[in-house]
Amino acid sequence: MAPKVFLTGANGFVASHILAQLIEHNYEVVASVRSPAKAEEVLALHPSYKTAALTFTYIADIATAGAFDPASTSTNPSFDYVIHTASPVSFSVKDAQKDFIDPAVQGSAGATLKRFVLLGSAVAVLNSFEDMSKARTPYTEADWNPVTAEYAISHNDMRAAWGFMETAKPAFDLVVINPDIIMGPMLQAVKNAKAVNETNTFAVYSFFNGTNNVIEEVAFPVDVRDVARAHVLALEKPAAANKPFCWERVAKGTPEQILPKGVQPTGWDTRRNLEVFGPDWRYIGLEQSLIDTVKSISELEKGWKKGCRFGENDVVF
Repeated sequence: MAPKVFLTGANGFVASHILAQLIEHNYEVVASVRSPAKAEEVLALHPSYKTAALTFTYIADIATAGAFDPASTSTNPSFDYVIHTASPVSFSVKDAQKDFIDPAVQGSAGATLKRFVLLGSAVAVLNSFEDMSKARTPYTEADWNPVTAEYAISHNDMRAAWGFMETAKPAFDLVVINPDIIMGPMLQAVKNAKAVNETNTFAVYSFFNGTNNVIEEVAFPVDVRDVARAHVLALEKPAAANKPFCWERVAKGTPEQILPKGVQPTGWDTRRNLEVFGPDWRYIGLEQSLIDTVKSISELEKGWKKGCRFGENDVVF
C-alpha cells in the first residue's frame, strides 16, 4: 500500500509543485483546499490528476480552532505523513495573529503520524538587523532571527512547532524547510496579474511589469521545484528527523558582479542539505529558474488577454 500524505493548502504556489511530485512518486494524497470549486480548479488545470490516488478535503478557514480535525480523524487508514504549507505568505498583513500565527499553531498540532514536514521561511533564521556592508559567519540551522515575537511571524511559526514537539513529545518527528525568496514557474491557477504569488512578483514580475526599475534589496532566491523536492525527499529520509533546513541556492560568480556596491550580505551554510538528501543533490541554476519563471508568466499574460489560464490544457474561466 502506498504511503498516505496529507498536504495542506494544496492549490498554493509551493504546494502545487509538491502535489505534482507526490503524485509522480505514487503517494496517496489527501489534499486540503478551501472549497470544492478550488479542487475542481486544480483538476481542470491538471486532468491527469483525476486518475491519481488523490482526494480533496475542504477547510474554509485554517485559523479556526480544530479546522484540521475532520480531515485527520475521518481518514482510513490514517496518514503516514503531513506536509503543512497552508500558513498564508504575504508581505502586507493587517492582522498578523489571525493571518500567520493562528494558522501555523493550529496546523502544527496535527494527528499522530510518522513525520510532519513544515514549510517555514528563511526569515526565521536571518538577522533582520544585519549590517549588510560586512558579511558575518554564514547562517546555519542553529540561528534564529533576533527580532521580537510581535514582528517575527515566521519565527513564531517555527517556535510554535518546535515548542509543540518539546512539550507534547508526540510519536511523530518534525522537519522544517526554511527557504528564502521562492521563485519559479507556476502550476496553480493564476487568473490575472494580481494573482501572481507574491514571491514571484517581488523577485521577478515587478521588474518587467513596470513596478520596479531598481534593485534595492539583496535576496537568495531558490527555485520552487527544489523546495517542493526537498519536502517530498524529507518524508522518508531517516536522517531528516527533527531537523530544520536552510534551503538556499548559493549564488555563483564574482561578488562585485552580482551585488550592489558596498553590499556584502551574510551567506548560508547549506551543508546539511547534501548530508541528508545526498551528494547528488543539485539546485536548479539561477539562470534556468529565471528563464522558466519569465516563460511561465509570459504564457499566463497571453491567457489573461484571451480569457484563459494555460495549464496542462487550456482552460477557459
